[in-house]
Amino acid sequence: MAHRNAASGRTFAVQSRALQIDARGLAARMARVLWLHRWLLAIMFVYFAAGFAVLEYVDRPEKIPFSLYSASALKMTGIFAIAFAILYPLCVMLFVRPANLLQFLAADIWTNWLTLERLAGGCLIVLLLPRFMSLFTVLKTLIPVINPYTWDPQLAEWDRLMHGGTDPWQLLQPILGTPWISSGINFFYHLWIFVLYGTLLWQAFSVRDPRLRMQFLLTFVLVWSLLGSVMATLLSSAGPVYFGRVTELEDPFQPLVDYLHAANEVAPIWALRLHDGLWRLHTLGEFNFGTGISAMPSIHVAAAVLFALLGWRANRLLGVALTVFAVVIMIGSVHLAWHYALDGYVAAVLTYGLWRAAGWLIAQDPALDTG
Repeated sequence: MAHRNAASGRTFAVQSRALQIDARGLAARMARVLWLHRWLLAIMFVYFAAGFAVLEYVDRPEKIPFSLYSASALKMTGIFAIAFAILYPLCVMLFVRPANLLQFLAADIWTNWLTLERLAGGCLIVLLLPRFMSLFTVLKTLIPVINPYTWDPQLAEWDRLMHGGTDPWQLLQPILGTPWISSGINFFYHLWIFVLYGTLLWQAFSVRDPRLRMQFLLTFVLVWSLLGSVMATLLSSAGPVYFGRVTELEDPFQPLVDYLHAANEVAPIWALRLHDGLWRLHTLGEFNFGTGISAMPSIHVAAAVLFALLGWRANRLLGVALTVFAVVIMIGSVHLAWHYALDGYVAAVLTYGLWRAAGWLIAQDPALDTG
């Protein structure tokens, strides 16, 4: 009996030692995940610190809804997870054709998809970005409080000068000015939010190319923070649809808005509801999903250009598709009265610059060589 108890004690000690080693290994791997994301975390830390300072400056610290996007992020993650669960087995059946489908799927998912690095890195992004976007929305909503809208007349004038003395929307109107074409463009403009979520989830959980993933994520937060917050505040502007409301000048964009309302009688122009809804929330000073009015630079265009840059690095066909999508978003931003054309041009150029800068930064990081 004593011999058996001693053996049991030794077995327990060995098991405890193994668990301690496993715990240390797990902690080391988690620490490595955080280290690989250190530049991203540093940028977010600076953004949050600056954001809190701004909120204190305007005396609005009590109204920070940092869970503003949590529910939508959870829903979208669920939708894309269900889509993956359906499409992935279909792709395996069509292109891999294993002898035992269920056995192949179980082994592949356990070995390649449910790895600690993939799950930890992906969950880190899924947890952080909704809070980052919530602060972004709060700061965007407060732009006219910090710096009233004053740039619209100048941006409209520069737009006109760049396009031969004619407003860009007028140049597009002979080609796009039919209800169903406008409705189709509006559809793709609204599709942007799904492309945004899908691309973020793809890269959040991707382990195929750690450098490309980090380049995308760094550029994403730099675009939103530097272009969407800093630059948007310095060049505070509301956009063509609100030109008359913020300038009290003769509105050269009213005919475009009138056309959109007329087109809506034939084909749905969803942008019109957003035009009115955003302005109502602006006048109330409320924070909500997607609230805040800002024209220069266009974050819609910036994000679409970022998707295209990622697409070209991932797959040529995807690059072509996302480039076409970016062009449609650029055109739609003008045709739907959201932006001056210059907003998109500036956004595209600066996004490319930030993409290159992020690429240079991560090229200096040897830790990403092994993911």
